[in-house]
Amino acid sequence: MSIEEKYKELTLGSRTLYGHAKHLFPGGICHNIRAFHPHPVFPRHSEGPRFTDVDGRDIIDLWMGHYSLIFGHAFGAVKRAVNNVLDSGWHWGMPHELELRLADEIMLAAPVIKKLRFCCTGTEATMYAVRLARAFTGKGWVLKVAGGWHGASTDLSFAVRPPYEEPEGPGLLEPDMQGVAHLTFNNIGESKRVINLHQDHIAAIIVEPMLGSGGFIPATKEYLEFLRKACDDIGAVLIFDEIITGFRFRYGILADEYEVSPDLVTLGKIVGGGFPIGVYGGREDIMELANPFQPESPGRPVLVGGGTFSANPATMAAGLATMDSLRKQQSSLYNLLATRGDAMRKGIEERFKAIGLPAACTGMGSLFMTHILKGDDDLITSPGDIAEKTHSRVADRELKISLLNHGVYTMHGGGAISATHGEKEVSTMLDAYEAAAQDLKNELQI
Repeated sequence: MSIEEKYKELTLGSRTLYGHAKHLFPGGICHNIRAFHPHPVFPRHSEGPRFTDVDGRDIIDLWMGHYSLIFGHAFGAVKRAVNNVLDSGWHWGMPHELELRLADEIMLAAPVIKKLRFCCTGTEATMYAVRLARAFTGKGWVLKVAGGWHGASTDLSFAVRPPYEEPEGPGLLEPDMQGVAHLTFNNIGESKRVINLHQDHIAAIIVEPMLGSGGFIPATKEYLEFLRKACDDIGAVLIFDEIITGFRFRYGILADEYEVSPDLVTLGKIVGGGFPIGVYGGREDIMELANPFQPESPGRPVLVGGGTFSANPATMAAGLATMDSLRKQQSSLYNLLATRGDAMRKGIEERFKAIGLPAACTGMGSLFMTHILKGDDDLITSPGDIAEKTHSRVADRELKISLLNHGVYTMHGGGAISATHGEKEVSTMLDAYEAAAQDLKNELQI
């Protein structure tokens, strides 16, 4: 029985629901990353590191709500906090105390953020950050890294997947019309060439200090320092997109680990405790352009005020409960998460190698991604390396399905370790990866 045939046999309930979903939604899903052939799995209940699907299968989850659930599913502190909000009113559309408290918590942990605004998604956060940068500099162009993902705004839906010179799909303007160009991640020489080409027109450079969907590849310190100096030299705004990395590796932002200070930062995921959130903040002089009163500036403020559910009480309460738990447990939690992540990265590489499939596990701390290599000694330092040196489609499809057959849900061949993934889960997951590697070896002959 093939990998796909076994999956279909194990997921009859999900297959039925997907058949209905296709009549309701384009592609049967409400987020493109949730789509895969022959059909996605449908969960019914979740707790800790696991979920139960509609077919009654118990599955270890490494996707963890798009990496937002650092304390696992149904975290008690978040549940209690949100229940308290539901008793007092869950949406007012007015300023309230909880948003002040969460903003204080974030700004204390990330001192580079002098003022911030809440929104509902990471896409909004990066979109507004770019808009502020353009208003502040009076320039139009934005540079981003090839392979970097910053949400689905028109400004940044470019150079996400190869070929990097094209828009991500129909409905988007050509790069020159959009005012966007791409840099090669961790390549100072090539990035310098592109910056020099557009230097008089660059409003901002936006970068993830560790690429997310681009491969869980950390930036080198030298590369981020180069971008910081380049922005200073040409009068551009440096934006760090920390929607994935913020509060994932430390109680604060990854920028502090690199000792490189961005002008603006975007956050999301973890700081919302699994509820809808986006955050953009940074230098006061830039953020004040969003002040609707603008006492010292002529003209209209930058339009960043949309979002019916921005700073809604339920999200603020969930974020506060998560942040409070992270702050109290930071001395041990982050080391524990990193230890478990190291065990996964090392264990997967060793088990794949033993079966005869060379693999590289990128990432750091509690995040990891598996890349099946075409050559034994290939190194992965940029998204271009993934496209050229790995069987990336296999990791996104056959490996994902095989791991689901063996009881583990992944994204891009890996995922996020939560505080609830213990030694038992690590051992079970490594056994699943070994079994999946054998499946791939037998069926695909790679």
